[in-house]
Amino acid sequence: MPEPIIITKQMIEQTFDDSAKSYDSVGPNVFTQFGRRLVDRLPLVPGANVLDIATGKGAVLIPTAQRVGSNGHVVGIDLSRAILQETERILRESNLTNVKLRRMDAEQLEFPDQTFDFVICAFALFLFPDIKAALREMNRVCKPEGYFGFTFFGKPLFNPGIPALVQQFMLYGYELRMPQPLAYTPDEVKALLSQFDSVETYTEMNDIIYTSLEDIWSFLLTLPIRSPIMSMNEDVRTRFKNEYFAKISSIGRADGFHVTMPVIYAIAKR
Repeated sequence: MPEPIIITKQMIEQTFDDSAKSYDSVGPNVFTQFGRRLVDRLPLVPGANVLDIATGKGAVLIPTAQRVGSNGHVVGIDLSRAILQETERILRESNLTNVKLRRMDAEQLEFPDQTFDFVICAFALFLFPDIKAALREMNRVCKPEGYFGFTFFGKPLFNPGIPALVQQFMLYGYELRMPQPLAYTPDEVKALLSQFDSVETYTEMNDIIYTSLEDIWSFLLTLPIRSPIMSMNEDVRTRFKNEYFAKISSIGRADGFHVTMPVIYAIAKR
């Protein structure tokens, strides 16, 4: 049995620094489309004060800023400096002036108590080694009667792409472990968010279509699994990739390569 490789906070930061330019820019831009859907489910109002945790390249940040208007204010935080630089460029092109970006660890938020009307965190809780600390911090900085919005990957995630990749890693002597489970059921989400009130979940089953297997590979390299893949020498990495493509080639259809991506939206109150 291979020795487990724990994906650390430092590895996660490096992944997003290295993939900042391509992050959510290859394939069907999954984080952008699901970010907008999360914002649509929140009762955002003009003038609201919002915190977007693990903001990435603004998938939630931008539609939130548009929704709360010029009298509202949105702060986006992320560990990756390179991601924040890319997001700053995108914001300049969007002409949004009600947004600030800060490099910050979600487990140690640098804001006073009860600062925000809404705290949002999309597809990121599984990246936090101390998830309880992160949730406590989110609760602390949210105002009474404020709202929380989350998205989670559901089960089965990125099928068959992720299961085949796990098998491929095992063949090469890698057992990867994220800081937290990568995918959840609605009941598991409610249990995780039990400190919040009135947790409601909504599940979508999405058929995501990639133009090519190369697009799937490029997408995977924007995720924390990038680190062990890039640690391989070039010949091994090429063989690993080609064998992986052989495993998933059957998902190809006339219109592209299909993977299943369930998404769970969770809305809660302070």
